[in-house]
Amino acid sequence: MRKNSPAARGSRLSSKRALVTGSSQGIGAAIARKLASEGAEVVIAHRAGDPHIDRVAREIRRSGGTATAMHADVSDPESVSRLFREVWSELGGLDVLVNAAGLSDRRIWNVPLSRITLDMWRRVFAVDAFGTFLCTQAAAKIMKKGAVVNIASTPALAGDSEGLVYASAKGAVISMTRMLARTLAPKVRVNCMALGSIETIWVEWLAKAQLESYRAAIPLGRFGSPEEVAKVALFLASDDSSFITGQVLVVDGGEVSR
Repeated sequence: MRKNSPAARGSRLSSKRALVTGSSQGIGAAIARKLASEGAEVVIAHRAGDPHIDRVAREIRRSGGTATAMHADVSDPESVSRLFREVWSELGGLDVLVNAAGLSDRRIWNVPLSRITLDMWRRVFAVDAFGTFLCTQAAAKIMKKGAVVNIASTPALAGDSEGLVYASAKGAVISMTRMLARTLAPKVRVNCMALGSIETIWVEWLAKAQLESYRAAIPLGRFGSPEEVAKVALFLASDDSSFITGQVLVVDGGEVSR
């Protein structure tokens, strides 16, 4: 990779190599931009056919960072193996893995219990849970030292009547985080962010009254932004959190504290 002339940039991840899955837009893209702004060489990965992934890489490079776009389906073991071979070829190793890939599908929300199907479970778990496992398993083979950052959701901690399948998959990610932290210690730290209401594509799925109801439940009085999540991901990826592993950091404006 060739770095452009940097502007005023941070150095908390200087010389670090990072892979962010699910990073063509939203939270994943914000995390990729943030890691690159702090000196990391970033690979952004998303499924083939996504029109946004190359744009994010170009934006990072224009800002003076280093980024390469790669395609992968994290639910497919062969695709994951191919991705990590490409990462090894491009970077020669890995220091940071952010498992940001997740299934954003309005069809899995507000589904009555009687209409939830096994296919819904398979599709959501394939990306959110199995994808997190497959990528971490592959990353462990090329990481001598570093950090893994997983992404879960507060309904996995506090319960939710609207997203049974999604919250269950994120609950698996939380359990996996704690197990992997012990498995990969002491060289690799593994932590997880449990996100509350973050302003991404899902807000377009809800009526205004629903949005206001969600917002009213947040003590800080607003939804979080992808950029705020990215700052937390940077903390967990960097040496600022060097004595933290196996933890779930809640990022929700205080919602689950009520």
